[in-house]
Amino acid sequence: MAPSHPSPGKPTSPPEHDHIRPWHSPRRPPRLASFSNAASLQQQQQLPVYNTMHGTHNYDGEHNGHHGYQQQQHLRHPQGRRADRSGFLRWTMAVVFTVLAILVLLGALAVLLVVLVLQPRAPYLAVMTARLDTLEYDQQGVLDDAQLSLGVVAANVNAHAAVTFSQLELRLSFNDTVIAILRADPFVVPPKGTLPLGYVAPSSAVPLDRAGRAAMEAALKRGVVPFRVNGQARTRFKVGGLVAVKYWTRLACEIRFAWPTGTALNFTCNSKARSRY
Repeated sequence: MAPSHPSPGKPTSPPEHDHIRPWHSPRRPPRLASFSNAASLQQQQQLPVYNTMHGTHNYDGEHNGHHGYQQQQHLRHPQGRRADRSGFLRWTMAVVFTVLAILVLLGALAVLLVVLVLQPRAPYLAVMTARLDTLEYDQQGVLDDAQLSLGVVAANVNAHAAVTFSQLELRLSFNDTVIAILRADPFVVPPKGTLPLGYVAPSSAVPLDRAGRAAMEAALKRGVVPFRVNGQARTRFKVGGLVAVKYWTRLACEIRFAWPTGTALNFTCNSKARSRY
């Protein structure tokens, strides 16, 4: 059945439930965004920008490749220059140290060659003659007078170099009591040469300790009086005119004298056994 439509102009009766009104919540004023929320909204509205290897892109697809390339070149350029500078310094130091090592090696080979060819020998001192001229000893243990004559030779056995002797000192002693000290000024001995040094060593009023008095009394009864000679000298010479060689040449020996004649008995006293410094 077709629905019936109200005729125009004729009042219609209210619906059955027109007397019930729907409930509506009271209107509230809209919330205002806080400052922080406004800032976050503003940030969200901005288009994000992200970097790539070849440039800069923003959200809407724009690309700034030339600007990004300039920034990368600006950042890389100082590092590249520093790397080049450090590499140049490393190579320079390597070359310098290599040259120094080669020079040191060549110098060592030259020294070894000179030593093997020329075969330098150490100079020495030697006591060649000795005599006890005077000996006076009293009963109080005092060596009133003693005089010794020594003939010392400074020898240079090198055929191609002169030797300089300096700081020469000889000490004469009896039973560890020094009775005289002999010295000499610096001098030079030519190649394959010798230089005689004559000493007269007087001493007077030298007191002896108990052991020294006992040793002197026993020596006089035996007729043989021993004296010791200790000394050293500094020597310096050049091998091949290039290599400087320095030695301390030392001697230590005992010379026995027959008394009362004063003649030296057979002895050997030289400084061929040497110590280098």
